[in-house]
Amino acid sequence: MLRVVLSFVALLILSACTTEPKEEIIMEPQYSYLVDNMVVIEQSSRHVIYEYRDIRIDEVAPVAAVYCLNQGNKQATLYKIILRPDNRRRATFVCE
Repeated sequence: MLRVVLSFVALLILSACTTEPKEEIIMEPQYSYLVDNMVVIEQSSRHVIYEYRDIRIDEVAPVAAVYCLNQGNKQATLYKIILRPDNRRRATFVCE
């Protein structure tokens, strides 16, 4: 009888230690701030020019990468960045 009780207690302890798998939370990137801080100046199948402020170039580069990928599976390469008098920057990406 004691073995049965101890076995039952052991099962209760083990079941208390195991938890159900938690639902995985997938974080979607929040790109709404990019819409407020950047604009497309010029685009073609060979390049794209973005003007931006209050964001970094490493936040603009993924957008250019997606654009060039949609232009025939090309890769985006940063060609130049120009600082404008109003502190906006223009980044030119070449699709190769």
